[in-house]
Amino acid sequence: MNRERLCFMVILILLLTVSGGLLAKEKAGTLELIGVPSHVQGGWYHSDSGVFFVDVTEIEGAFVRVSYEDMEITGKKLEWHTKDDYFIFTDGAKLEKDDFVLESKTLEYYGNEEKLVAAGNVVAVTDDATVHSQTLVYLEETDEALFTDDVTVEVTDGRLQGQRFLMLVEKKEMQFFGPFQGQFSTDSNK
Repeated sequence: MNRERLCFMVILILLLTVSGGLLAKEKAGTLELIGVPSHVQGGWYHSDSGVFFVDVTEIEGAFVRVSYEDMEITGKKLEWHTKDDYFIFTDGAKLEKDDFVLESKTLEYYGNEEKLVAAGNVVAVTDDATVHSQTLVYLEETDEALFTDDVTVEVTDGRLQGQRFLMLVEKKEMQFFGPFQGQFSTDSNK
């Protein structure tokens, strides 16, 4: 690892720790710029405003990675307001945690509200289902994920389509609102 990258990572680890963490106030993590040549500025931080910004969209193969004990978020552009506990990943965001993967064009987190918002070609994959939609709002307090706009839910024995779908994650329950259509198989050999 080159010296510039090591210094940058140490500063970012300190920022993560001081700002209270991302998605969980008690956790510390790392923020890395991957694939950025040492002579290219990939981001900046303004300590008075508490805004950290990275944009590697023009650097082929480069991306931003935020890692925690059990979670990793990647993307090409990150704007993080450390004082407001808010961030937005844009240009191909991906979140991976345990057996869950979420991909979208943008991924926003509002720490004070404990709310995650994904927009644009949302794909959420769990052990139980794959959900496609245009938007997702996840509330940590209630452990609810609301998918809206062109929702398709693929489960082992079927496929449902509609405009609004609520997943109660802890209860492992799915609720559909408004008109929807589905296809199911009762073949136990599937």
